[in-house]
Amino acid sequence: MSEEKQKKTGLIHTVLSFLNLEPSTTKKETTLTPKDEKTSVDTATPKATPQTREKKNSTLTKEERTELAKAEQTYKAGLTSIRHIIAPDSMELKSDKVTVSGMHGKSFFVYNYPRFIESNWLGNIINMATTMDVSMFIYPIDSAKIMKFLRNKVAQLSAQIHLNQEKGIVRDPALDAAYQDAEQLRDDLQRGTEKFFHYALYYTVYSEDEKELQTEAKKVQNTLGGKLVLSKPANFQMEHALNSTLPLGLDELGIYRNMNTSPLSSSFPFTSSELTSNDGILYGINRHNDGLVIFDRFSLPNANSVIFATSGAGKSFAIKLEILRSLMLGTDVIVIDPENEYQNLCEAVGGSYLNVSLSSDERINPFDLPNDETNVKKRGDILRTNIITLTGMLKLMLGTISPTEDALLDRALIDTYALKGITLETDNPHTMEVPTMGDLYNVLANITGAEQLAEKIKKYTKGTFAGLFNQPTNIDLSTGMVVFCIRDLEETLRPIAMYIIINYIWNKVRSKLKKRMLVVDEAWIMMQNEDSAKFMFGLVKRARKYYLGVTTITQDVEDFIKSPYGKPIVTNSAMQLLLKQSPAAVDPLAEVFHLTEGEKYMLLNSGVGQGLFFAGNKHVAIQIIASFSEKNLVTTNPEDILSAQAA
Repeated sequence: MSEEKQKKTGLIHTVLSFLNLEPSTTKKETTLTPKDEKTSVDTATPKATPQTREKKNSTLTKEERTELAKAEQTYKAGLTSIRHIIAPDSMELKSDKVTVSGMHGKSFFVYNYPRFIESNWLGNIINMATTMDVSMFIYPIDSAKIMKFLRNKVAQLSAQIHLNQEKGIVRDPALDAAYQDAEQLRDDLQRGTEKFFHYALYYTVYSEDEKELQTEAKKVQNTLGGKLVLSKPANFQMEHALNSTLPLGLDELGIYRNMNTSPLSSSFPFTSSELTSNDGILYGINRHNDGLVIFDRFSLPNANSVIFATSGAGKSFAIKLEILRSLMLGTDVIVIDPENEYQNLCEAVGGSYLNVSLSSDERINPFDLPNDETNVKKRGDILRTNIITLTGMLKLMLGTISPTEDALLDRALIDTYALKGITLETDNPHTMEVPTMGDLYNVLANITGAEQLAEKIKKYTKGTFAGLFNQPTNIDLSTGMVVFCIRDLEETLRPIAMYIIINYIWNKVRSKLKKRMLVVDEAWIMMQNEDSAKFMFGLVKRARKYYLGVTTITQDVEDFIKSPYGKPIVTNSAMQLLLKQSPAAVDPLAEVFHLTEGEKYMLLNSGVGQGLFFAGNKHVAIQIIASFSEKNLVTTNPEDILSAQAA
């Protein structure tokens, strides 16, 4: 081996030793036979220790150390750093915006604040459904320097006030306010209850579309402006403004405002939300601060609520707790139970459990008329309203009908009531005997052109489904809790049964004003048909007038939201509970409820009984909790039920 080659080889060994690496040639190459395989020994040269490397470095010449430093730099230049991973693939700077990897951004700085502002004023901006970065820079200032400045400032203000008085100039309120503020700040700084700071606030709004960027930026700017917090775009300084809002801790704009401790603390945007009142029931624990979520749904503009959750997330558990605790406060509860989940609770509180099926004894006559004492109407309005409701129910039963058949059906319904002496001119029609589905069949059978409608209705009067909707009503809603179980009904009859039951409940609710809750479990069944969905929406919209709170529960979020009446039901419900969601359902919910990315992530990763609780304009992260006795009574977990039965 030549001397030059030996020198290069030695340098390579030195570099690799410095980097804690060894070349593959330092191992002796041996060929192992099968019998030698177990007893083979690694004869590799041991790694160099720090002491060995230090000794080797001390023996290097100046030229070798220079070569070693260059080799180290070359090696490090080939390593992938974090900056390489997170760096954007492109960036374009303009005077009024910046484009990063196709995402448009616009940066702003805040330059003026009002004299008074509420705490957590920045919370509304943080919770907006807008992609943005917000950065705050706080610089502490030596109080001694500020005290000296304030002393001079107070002297100037005092002199100006006395000068105006001597000249007979009308008192200037702004001058007096500045003098009082300066004196108050001097006192607080002297006592140590306040400190002085420089405060800078910047934000950058992002959007994939340029027009949407302008809209979102204007929305944020106007929201701040509504609080008299004024901001401007950092034109011709977009690069510096962007760097100032990135999580680098760099303030390259240096546009700040003098603030003492009290107003500065009000800008902290992550104060815990509170949702506790003196009245109401316990819904759970506030996960932000471990406080209690106590609320009265009837104190809201309306008492309606919606619950969205995936299967097994705890929605039935949550609503049963609400029912149990509401009953203690004298609220009547009516439940439509599609899966026989509320029987144990109903029996425990002494309620009425009604199993609605083809073989059961409980019957509801859809032709019943309400005694609407809570709302005085003109003569004939009660009958007219009930005929419209019956038309929607019959469309569910008969399927699609033509306009001619619709007119024949309306005529037949009027004639059916007339057979019992009930017309649009009858006073107090609810006191008279009402017809049944069989009477409607007889009327249709005698109307020319309505023979096909009569044949379709015959199935419900003399055919397979006879008896369920063709008998006088024999149930009562006088007990505190009433449950209608429709589990044993055929799938085709469930939407019809829910429609008739809800209409019957609605008639009873209008008859007497009382605080009530109506729980519609698996409400997506009602959303599958336009007429039933429309009826459900009308019920939710009018419930407030009759002291009724409607709770709609569903796990099929997409079917519910896609219905033209699904979203209006949500917007007409002042209280909402979102529990654990599936990835397919979280995006439609985020669009309806304007959830942030953090809230979406929380719903996807929530445990059983965890989620978001909305009440009016407030919302908190909630954990549903129950006592030992309550849990044993309301649980739907099969393991808990079997354990209780075994005990």
